[in-house]
Amino acid sequence: MVDFHNKTTTIQTLNRLSPETQSKFGIMTPQHMVEHLILLVKLSNGNLKGQLMKSEETAAKWKQAILYTDMEFPQGIRVPHLPENTLAELRYEDLEKAIDKLEKEIGNFEDFFQNYPDELTMHPALGLLNHKEWLIFHNKHFAHHLGQFGLI
Repeated sequence: MVDFHNKTTTIQTLNRLSPETQSKFGIMTPQHMVEHLILLVKLSNGNLKGQLMKSEETAAKWKQAILYTDMEFPQGIRVPHLPENTLAELRYEDLEKAIDKLEKEIGNFEDFFQNYPDELTMHPALGLLNHKEWLIFHNKHFAHHLGQFGLI
């Protein structure tokens, strides 16, 4: 199990990656995966404004299934804004810098919800989430991607 709230352990786990680490499934490289995590953490901490990409009804069903059941993230789930078998352009110079940025954004998440404990921020597929819901999401999402690279 991943404890997203324990930033130190999460980052130590990610630091076991190298650019050559092979994924067990999917097409992401280690850096693509870390940059993908950055994006979702930025959505949760208010540093990036998201918009709902599903109907509210579909989002409510997905939210219920993903957050309120033991369901794990399915392998092969796609990032909706990218064409199939396409990776996003890398934004950071290297994997190390991407992990550093992720660590900062996790800290921003902690600060944001300490300052605004009742705030809701938009997840593109699940709708508005509160702090507790984002923690559940991040734990499952990080576990999915850490498992993708054999880190857990």
